[in-house]
Amino acid sequence: MPSVEGPRNIRVGYSRKASALMIVMGFVLMVCAAISLFTPFIPVLVPIGLTGLALLGGGLRSFFRPRYLYSPETGGLTVFMAFGPSSKGTPGPKGERVYYDGRRIYRESPDGERHRVSMVGTDRRDIARLVQALPPEQGPAITDR
Repeated sequence: MPSVEGPRNIRVGYSRKASALMIVMGFVLMVCAAISLFTPFIPVLVPIGLTGLALLGGGLRSFFRPRYLYSPETGGLTVFMAFGPSSKGTPGPKGERVYYDGRRIYRESPDGERHRVSMVGTDRRDIARLVQALPPEQGPAITDR
């Protein structure tokens, strides 16, 4: 697992609003599941309770875990999930390139596939720091045929 505390790594966290929204939604679903205990609709209890528990745990975890971790040394972007069974980060493939094209942040794999990095629910100040550290987009190399 990559080090979250490295001084050179740029940490992009969740926004406080997104974290609070996950916690509130999780709490509401847990209350709905508890209320359904007293009604004849018991089969509804399990999915609502599990979803509420996942959202509540993810919201609490998002206060302390980053959403993305960019390592300028390797140029890789590690993705951390707010909720789910994995608390480890998922690093990108070896040789991936992360860049900013003036509007969006992209991940480009070694085979040339380009994927947009979602910034929904992230802290805008952290994104501004990440954009400053990212290299600008370099167009495809022009070669003579």
